[in-house]
Amino acid sequence: MLLLVIGLGMLYLAALVVRIQFAGWHDERGHADVIIVLGASQANGRPSEVLKGRLQHALTLYAQGYAPYLLFTGGKRPGDNYTEAGTGRRYALAQGVPDGAMLIEPTGATTMQSLQACSAIMRRHGLRRAILVSDPFHTFRLRRIARDLGLSAMVSPTPYSRVRSLPKQAYFTMREVGVYTAYRLLGI
Repeated sequence: MLLLVIGLGMLYLAALVVRIQFAGWHDERGHADVIIVLGASQANGRPSEVLKGRLQHALTLYAQGYAPYLLFTGGKRPGDNYTEAGTGRRYALAQGVPDGAMLIEPTGATTMQSLQACSAIMRRHGLRRAILVSDPFHTFRLRRIARDLGLSAMVSPTPYSRVRSLPKQAYFTMREVGVYTAYRLLGI
């Protein structure tokens, strides 16, 4: 019986790794009302390399006319002077995006919190369909949370991801396995 449980656990793990990897290769981009950029760390108002990769992709989609608005997400950690959302907004302003084309969600500390807040922001502004931008390793869980929240969204993983080395990809994929499993089992 113990071997069966271990075997099923290993099968679940392998299947989830494959699904996370496959989701990261699938770009669903299409025309929408808003492009939501999931936050990542920043340092004193400067985007981390991971956040910069997400921002570059979102700006490319915006410039190509996929949506008329950008919505930046992410709060700040204790001791930070800037939010991830505010850092994204400043980055986009420096790239020539008009202030009127940007919205921010500066409070979310998790993907779930950010998407819940984005859903409310979208309703307030009459925005119905979104493109979600994040790293490839994040897209499987991102798509599931959006669907669970009833958010009409497509996921477009950034091709500029800074998570390229095999050890980093393995680390973030295994982290996603744990976080996704916790989300599905505990709703967190």
